[in-house]
Amino acid sequence: MTASTTDSERRRKLRAIADQLPRAMADLHRDAAALDSALEAVEHGTRRWESYLLQPLFAQEAATQLHGDFKSPHCLAGKLFAQLDYNDEAGVVDARNTLQIPGLLAVPPHIIPIAQQLNNSKHAVQRLTGEFKDLLADRATLERNERLREILADSGYPRAHLRQCYRQILLCPDKPDAIALSWVKARKSIRKVSVQWCEKKLVQLDPLGEDTGIQYQRQILADLHPRQHLLLRQVQVQSRPNLQAAEIFYDDGENGDSEGERYRQIGYSAMPVLVNGGDSGALPEFTRVEHNPPASRRRQRRDLKIAPQPLLPALRVHLCTTN
Repeated sequence: MTASTTDSERRRKLRAIADQLPRAMADLHRDAAALDSALEAVEHGTRRWESYLLQPLFAQEAATQLHGDFKSPHCLAGKLFAQLDYNDEAGVVDARNTLQIPGLLAVPPHIIPIAQQLNNSKHAVQRLTGEFKDLLADRATLERNERLREILADSGYPRAHLRQCYRQILLCPDKPDAIALSWVKARKSIRKVSVQWCEKKLVQLDPLGEDTGIQYQRQILADLHPRQHLLLRQVQVQSRPNLQAAEIFYDDGENGDSEGERYRQIGYSAMPVLVNGGDSGALPEFTRVEHNPPASRRRQRRDLKIAPQPLLPALRVHLCTTN
């Protein structure tokens, strides 16, 4: 296959994705609105459906941005599931950050397939955008992202928050006997990197040398004193603790005696887990945890200090000093 044929095939596939994306995004928003409406009806129905939403500071901030209230948990969850765009009121935000409200919601059985349909639509959008980026794998990251943003804008969704569009709603379609909840602390990884590695990554971000910010960081790297070459560290921080959830099923013997327990990890509850409430509207037994995750007690080496401001922000690379 010639290069021109390859380029022609790639352009054809990119056009096909651009043609499919508007429908996929429309389906996503339609299904999100359907779940939001269904949960609002649950909230205002005659039967009480149990809830357990945690309220750490980041969840309170999310509720404020959504104009929601923890006193109406099903309505609040519906607003969260339907928030697929960047919030204008949040100002300038990091694209990696998402609105998060962890916890559990008991829902009527008919809600589960509505949520599953939304999950299917999320997967369809993620598949298309993933294929789009794969077709441009030889291009700079910034160019790939800009091209994707352009087709999203052309589709009518210029402010789509892709992480919120992608993330799946956790479901318990078969009501478990119990649910185990636990906070998993935010993690921080620090690894040593070389000047050569940093230079290579910066060039990959801006191969044509058109981004002034990247070029400035390359100059900073070039101006480092040789003694500082061994002090470069890439710092990656998981921004928030996670609420981990697992289903528990009790296995009964022939005489009704418990023979053991089966655990199934549900995942990390950035959004409320929807649990089939059956006829009772109640949640199964579950672990009560503090609203705020436990404070980290990570020890810090006395002979190593990481500069708070990154030296190379595009790579999250900091300079460390030794005492």
